[in-house]
Amino acid sequence: MKETALFKNTVVIGLGTLLSRISGLLREILISSFFGATWVTDAFLIAYTIPNLLRRLFAEGALSTSVVPVFSRYFVASSSSKEEPQNFVSSVFSGFTFIVTLVCVLGMVFSSSIVHSVAFGFRSEPAKLFFTTRSTQIMFPFLLLISWSALLMGFLNTLHIFSWSAVAPFFFNLGTIVSILAFRHIFGPYALAFGVVLGGLWQFLFQIPPLRQKGFTLRIRWRCFRDPGFQEVLRLMLPVTFALAVSQVNTLVDRIVASLCREGAVSALYFSDRLMEFPLGVFGVALSVAILPSLSQNVWMENMEEWQGTLWQGIRWVLFFMLPAVVFLMVFPLPLVNLVYRRGMFDHLAAEMTAAALFFYAPGLLFFALNHLLTRAFYSLRDTRTPVKIGLLSVLLNVVLDLWLVRFLDFRGVALATSFSAFFQFTLLVYFLRQKTKVEVFLRSPGDWLWKVGVQLGVFILGCVCVARATTRSSLWGFALGALFLWVLYLVLPFLLRMDERKVLLAMLGDVRRVFRQLGG
Repeated sequence: MKETALFKNTVVIGLGTLLSRISGLLREILISSFFGATWVTDAFLIAYTIPNLLRRLFAEGALSTSVVPVFSRYFVASSSSKEEPQNFVSSVFSGFTFIVTLVCVLGMVFSSSIVHSVAFGFRSEPAKLFFTTRSTQIMFPFLLLISWSALLMGFLNTLHIFSWSAVAPFFFNLGTIVSILAFRHIFGPYALAFGVVLGGLWQFLFQIPPLRQKGFTLRIRWRCFRDPGFQEVLRLMLPVTFALAVSQVNTLVDRIVASLCREGAVSALYFSDRLMEFPLGVFGVALSVAILPSLSQNVWMENMEEWQGTLWQGIRWVLFFMLPAVVFLMVFPLPLVNLVYRRGMFDHLAAEMTAAALFFYAPGLLFFALNHLLTRAFYSLRDTRTPVKIGLLSVLLNVVLDLWLVRFLDFRGVALATSFSAFFQFTLLVYFLRQKTKVEVFLRSPGDWLWKVGVQLGVFILGCVCVARATTRSSLWGFALGALFLWVLYLVLPFLLRMDERKVLLAMLGDVRRVFRQLGG
């Protein structure tokens, strides 16, 4: 895969993620503005918990990543005919429609029992319990819509169409926003639940046109369960779903341990994790999504040399962007937290605690991004079991480190344990990937690439130290300007050092100029 194409796809997905995060923030602001921290909001969040948890375990990630390696085989093997790929699309769409519809119907029928078991604190308040149950019933069809959306994302990514799926989550947030503004006076607080369903519908419908343009349609195939492609997707999907479930358990254990620390520890870890997730989602996760179709197609064409080269491109770009991000988060944790969160009830003590947690989370950022990439490399080889086993070992190590480090570092130990376990997971992924493929995961760097990266990172670190000293007593806007200068400097250095990355950056600048010319014309 051409490096320019990989980077462009990553940027497209990253910008879509950024748009989704911004629209999601606007959605949260509207919910808090119109409904506040009242029993209505509490009940809605409880009602949303069950379908949202199923979305995380079933539709989000697991479904789309399991579809790509199998669809790649049909796409490569049947390049001259679309009959077999179309049959696969129909079978997978039909099979998951039947399965998820059954889950939705059962969920709606037994909503009362589910709510009673989840929200047992509401049992003494019939009105709140009734609203939670009805909202749960309204929102269960969202699971079917978001599963369809995940399927379309997998199909489109295999066809190297990333922009539509990247932007689609924006329409989910837009559904809730429109429902609150337009239907609040008609449906009252139920507008929140209808907004979730409306957003899921829009996210699904938005992705249909590009699939139709490629000649594929969504239709029911009654013998879908006999289709070997659908059966293989199920086989690949189950370990991924289990891995996501383990991840949720890991998060729960982290919060339980943090709850044993001083007041505000859980919130500090949550807010610092959200800050760290921003560069990880915008670039690290985006790159792993962009690279999976190319890796899968290289495997099916039995071109492991190209597979190795594509993986190394991804690793290089992770190092290029994540290393300075780690440095930036470790040098400026408190100014960054103040810039983003310091207002209202979020006081100086909360900012200091969040910054302390962010400092210990930051080293793990590089390994989180590399782990996403290496996990996709296993998926391209149709091996979803090995990453699950490694992930389970990492979770066990994280729990042990949580309990040990929290004795010395308080809540900061939870953040450091997460970083250590990410490094442990990275080393195991590299080892077993080399054992499986018999190829080097880390190619020898071409020419003088390593020392140029070292010089670039060294200049960035020196710049961080200078900006930190210059902005010690300045306003937050002074820090923001200093941060902007640092990142502009970092992106200019490849041109001064004549690094290979400058060619890709120049190509991206050319694309941006062409877009603005078209808009201006």
